[in-house]
Amino acid sequence: MRFGKWLAASALISAFAAVSACSDEADDSQVQNTDRPSATGGTGSVVTVGGRTGSSGDTGMPSSECEEFAGLTDCGGMTLGAELKTVNLLLVIDKSGSMTDEPEGFDANKWDALVQALDEVLNEAAPILNLGLVLYPYSRQIAIPERNCGKNCCLLEVGEAAVNVPVAPGTESVGKILSLLGNTPPGGGTPTAEALRRAREYLTAATLEGDTYVVLATDGGPNCNYDLECDADRCTANLDNQCSLANCCDGNGEFCVDDESVTGEIEALRDAGIPTFVVGIPGTEDYAEYLDAFADAGGVANPEAPPSYYAVDASGGVEGLTSVFRDITEQLVRSCEVELEREPPAPSLVNVAVDCTPIRPEEDDGSGWELDTGASPAVIRLSGPLCEEIQTNGAKRVDVVYGCKTIQ
Repeated sequence: MRFGKWLAASALISAFAAVSACSDEADDSQVQNTDRPSATGGTGSVVTVGGRTGSSGDTGMPSSECEEFAGLTDCGGMTLGAELKTVNLLLVIDKSGSMTDEPEGFDANKWDALVQALDEVLNEAAPILNLGLVLYPYSRQIAIPERNCGKNCCLLEVGEAAVNVPVAPGTESVGKILSLLGNTPPGGGTPTAEALRRAREYLTAATLEGDTYVVLATDGGPNCNYDLECDADRCTANLDNQCSLANCCDGNGEFCVDDESVTGEIEALRDAGIPTFVVGIPGTEDYAEYLDAFADAGGVANPEAPPSYYAVDASGGVEGLTSVFRDITEQLVRSCEVELEREPPAPSLVNVAVDCTPIRPEEDDGSGWELDTGASPAVIRLSGPLCEEIQTNGAKRVDVVYGCKTIQ
């Protein structure tokens, strides 16, 4: 069986507990039918975990709907609830003054485009992910002006207050995130390293189950390190055409590109088991080499590189920015383990389908799956090239189907 065709890059794994059967071996003690039609032609219910169809009372399927699972139709079965590992995502968002710029070809200023894109994507991801937010620069007490902000350009809150919205289920946190974004005007410099340090301190101290990621979204070069000295070719004020002097960083080290500190923080996050996605909003073109280094350090570089970071083209406007954020959120849930709510009564009547295609426990290329009833809860473990492909690129959905004799 060839998996490349149906394992789509940057796609979301939705774990399903599907009701389906096609074997006469399933007697009444093994199969408990209900009076609702299932998505596979038999009777029962479909429980979506990590998808977008809502409660177990829905009969709908997610956006990647399956009409049927080949060879697993025309009979009844029982639901096996399935659950993938929790995914936590902390957004670290640059709100510097340059976010008010409107690049040529863009259909909104960068801040408004960012808010619109996140509004759409985060509402989609709310049932799937745990989400939180760090804005930078930011102060609860001082309004940071767009330009000419002096020492206030690089303000950040300290301690717990540095995380504007703590990581929580998206259904609880997305409204808070979008409200803060919509009510906070851009302004100030780009203290990226300090924002990442605060994010790291929070995430490493927090008790979060599952996998944790950071998404860094910025429109320019990191600065705000007062200890630096640099020439004009590493001075953000010169690179951004905001200064007519030969070197605006002469005596103003806070404008120097602070790439080493940012790379160090991203590496520290990765050492703590927290990969970082890097998104470059229009305006980062002169800083591409730095963002590439950040993305490589983060461990989840753009699979369509170059560039290694997720670059947003101004010609794509809000839609292009939305697509980038969606690509990232849709590839996050990609575990090779699917937990079951209950142990199947007859392991010989379990099948697994990835992106609607049933797979055998042992495929010719070394891919396959096994049911581990010794674990608590019982789990389905995918293996071989199939698992590697899912971990790298994700899959739209994984279905655990009970009631049919396992396809060999």
